[in-house]
Amino acid sequence: MKTISKFNREMTFGIEFKESRIKKSIEIIRKMTPGLFLDIGCSDGSWGSYWKNKGWKCFGTDINPGSIESAGNKGIEAKICDLNKDPLPFGDKIFDLIFAGEVIEHLIDTDGFLKEIYRCLKPEGKLLLTTPNLVSFENRLRMFLGRYPMWVDYSLNGSGHVRAYNPRVLKKQLIENGFLIKIHTGNWVPFLPQSMVNDIDFPCMSITGTLFPNIAMDIIILAEKT
Repeated sequence: MKTISKFNREMTFGIEFKESRIKKSIEIIRKMTPGLFLDIGCSDGSWGSYWKNKGWKCFGTDINPGSIESAGNKGIEAKICDLNKDPLPFGDKIFDLIFAGEVIEHLIDTDGFLKEIYRCLKPEGKLLLTTPNLVSFENRLRMFLGRYPMWVDYSLNGSGHVRAYNPRVLKKQLIENGFLIKIHTGNWVPFLPQSMVNDIDFPCMSITGTLFPNIAMDIIILAEKT
């Protein structure tokens, strides 16, 4: 029987530095003073390695043992963790910044996840979180036409997304778990179908996510532990 944990363990996730989601995350983090950084869902450690070279002390977690090994080879102190059943394998009030990029939509107990992040952050520590936007422009159009939204799964297939957020609900949940919203932006707005245009081939599209974050394809939020 396939479970969400088994599905996530078998998935291969990577990072594309040309994506506007990543470029905007870089711009946000660059303004911070380097400290202790936790990359949740660290994959092969490429993201942590990038920040390690910028002066951060980087740690990671992932459900895939192969990813832990790859991250370790890049100098990232990574630990195995199944977020659908395990607490984060770190002590209280450790990190200055926790990055959770495209993670929360794969989890059942999202309140428990945010509580664990809160526990591991130092006072006034930051959480940078990204997740697909259920009410992106394209999804609004798709649902108006009676089609199923992008990046939402009704079974353990495709991307394995078991939660779907819009910006208002994500902010509400973060506030309920003790966070203060500092920045909300979007990656880009798919005014045309993603099969026709994307933010890698057309990087100028990223301005649409800044201007219209509520209908961008992805939600990008920086929150602070209060």
